Amino acid sequence: METTSGLRHNQSVTGPLEVAIRDIDTNPVPPRDVELIATDADGVELQVVTWEKHDVTVEWEVGATYAIRGGRAKRYIDASGPELRIHSNADFAVERVTPDSDPLRLLILGDTHVGYRHRASNTKPPWAQEVDNRRTFSRSFARARDLDVDAVVHAGDVFDHGITSEDRDHVREEIQRTHDVGIPVYYIHGNHDNEAGNRTLRGGPGIHIGGETAVFGDDVVRLSGLDYGAGEFSSRPPEGPGDDGLSVSFLVLHDTPYPAVDENRAPIHRADPNHLDLREFLNSADEWLDLIVSGHLHVGSRASIAGYEIPLVVTGPTAEISTATQENNPSTWLVTVSEGEVQVERQKLV
Repeated sequence: METTSGLRHNQSVTGPLEVAIRDIDTNPVPPRDVELIATDADGVELQVVTWEKHDVTVEWEVGATYAIRGGRAKRYIDASGPELRIHSNADFAVERVTPDSDPLRLLILGDTHVGYRHRASNTKPPWAQEVDNRRTFSRSFARARDLDVDAVVHAGDVFDHGITSEDRDHVREEIQRTHDVGIPVYYIHGNHDNEAGNRTLRGGPGIHIGGETAVFGDDVVRLSGLDYGAGEFSSRPPEGPGDDGLSVSFLVLHDTPYPAVDENRAPIHRADPNHLDLREFLNSADEWLDLIVSGHLHVGSRASIAGYEIPLVVTGPTAEISTATQENNPSTWLVTVSEGEVQVERQKLV
């Protein structure tokens, strides 16, 4: 990319020379058509002059950036105003520069099970006897704030089935703290989220998306949710966006998705009698759905639905509470959306 520093008097501008417009005069002395004051990429001020005979039809806007090709550089050391001036000629061409949009980032987690510490010891694996999920809940939301993500998405079982007012207050405060720094929190209900916990969630700033679709990030992300349904769709599944692929679509659920397979194509929890068969839904959603997120299964995994290309993230819990294995790598997941592409990064929660 060219800058003004290398342009000599009466030299043709090869370009592209990117300039940011600071002032526009659309009524200069004829035969000048438009006079602009701008700065180049180095912050050097210059003037751009277009002439009526060159018929330059551009919708100039203060604050916008344009790439100039063609034109001729003139340097006027003793004149008032900028030393360098670019005059239009027969080869002069201008294109508005649209900056790349910043990527959107979502922190995804599930099965935080705040209140797990109240379970009877004979119902827990040996390594989970001292687990207090309030700490890992706080650690997860602190990570979201530290990363300054655009949203937090919780895939259900915020609470465990036996909770106290202290547990509810702890969750409410963490969600409020996250909301207060400008990060929305979206959630669905899992099979352990009882009515007391759900009232707590409804009373805070979190956004329940069970049976709903939320759109955020200037319509970049469509986030649909399904509360726990014990193997049935708890509400009508989402429909396609009808926007010619201009947004990405996520489905967040809290059931055993079927037929889910891991990265080695091995079936996941195929013996679960309450699995949610997604095949009929995916036959119509395969072209527009970009990511499935599932809680409920207590071993996190990158997965997919057999026969379909849509990636599946099984969140796993945020603490070592899985009865399957002690080494279940409690994690959060960072999902980045940029230019219609979705990237998923697993981040171990330590």
